Amino acid sequence: MKRLSALLEHSKLYFGLLMMFGMAYAFTNYLDGDIGVVVWSFLLLAPLISVLLSYRACRHITAKLDSPVYLAKGRHFTAKVILTAEGRLPVPFLRFRLGTALNFVPDDPRIVQSAMTAEQPLEIPSGLTAQYAGCGEISVQELAVSDYLGWFRFPVKSLPNPVRVGVIPEIPSLSNATVMLHTVSNIVLTMDDEEEETSSAFSAQSMPGYVHRDYIPGDSLKRINWKMSAKRQKLMVRTDEATATVRPAVILDLQPETTETALKRREIILEGALGFLILLVRQGIPCTIRFASETVWKTLLLENEDDVRNAAVEIATADFLHDGNRIDTEMTHEKSAACLIYTSRPDEELAVQASALKDSGYVGAVFPAGTDAAALSGLDALWSLGEDFTMQNLKK
Repeated sequence: MKRLSALLEHSKLYFGLLMMFGMAYAFTNYLDGDIGVVVWSFLLLAPLISVLLSYRACRHITAKLDSPVYLAKGRHFTAKVILTAEGRLPVPFLRFRLGTALNFVPDDPRIVQSAMTAEQPLEIPSGLTAQYAGCGEISVQELAVSDYLGWFRFPVKSLPNPVRVGVIPEIPSLSNATVMLHTVSNIVLTMDDEEEETSSAFSAQSMPGYVHRDYIPGDSLKRINWKMSAKRQKLMVRTDEATATVRPAVILDLQPETTETALKRREIILEGALGFLILLVRQGIPCTIRFASETVWKTLLLENEDDVRNAAVEIATADFLHDGNRIDTEMTHEKSAACLIYTSRPDEELAVQASALKDSGYVGAVFPAGTDAAALSGLDALWSLGEDFTMQNLKK
């Protein structure tokens, strides 16, 4: 269909040119030679002037792309291309098309044609809707100057760099997550007791132990020393960082995706991880989330619900590009109590890297429902996550 439309468009152009040259020939040889000379001059000079103006304009137009840095999923927003022309000569017609990642749905994907003057910048707005969570690029896919006669097109030399827009994931309510939450909580409490006993032994040998203070509303419940609180008849919390080594960790094993189906699966895993993290902090269990962006692994400490919401904003701008390691190698040197890998690709490569965490404690994996995760059978727990955020234990 597109080829047929292009063929018809070119046919009209060739037919018009043929008619003009035929008219010029008829005037020159049969009707009025003077008028024929004028017509021939127009046919030769008009295209030349049009082409020269177009060629000059494409080299003297600069473009700037403006859009939000991040926004909520489902929100409609506007990305603007601001064009500025140098000089005082007129600017021919512009052809413009915006290129967007799969995270966004444009209101109108067609090419925009416009005109501009050199006196003031031209703003071309494009409406978009943020459909999928995660970081996506918006770029100027096509920007060219078309001559006045529509015969030639010259691409603008100075195109703006693509901009990255983060779509903030939602934090859903999980179904059937009680068992996994109970398991992780028990592991953390058990290791916390072991840590406390170790700290007490060191204190008996005049080594530094826990430092305590009175409880202040807003303190993490996990830091309360219940035995000491019972003796002193008031709540006492620990102020050192001894418990930091046994915080449960969530690792996001995610990658940039090129299909809408894969992007949707990644979104489910990302939002499912945030849903579980908020369950942990509601139980008074501080935790961490780790993810890769621009080949660097980042770690965020989460102690309350606001921390989880802030983490969702920061993760929205991550591109999930890693350094070849799908799991943060620092995890192999830390004691995390429980480590949960949220992955969209539970394959053999991940299984090999995840096996390095076995010495650090409990290791489980969460992946999209319907995915073959046989390669991860060596882990302590396997959970599938459905599109409705229902969790199913596959390894009881």
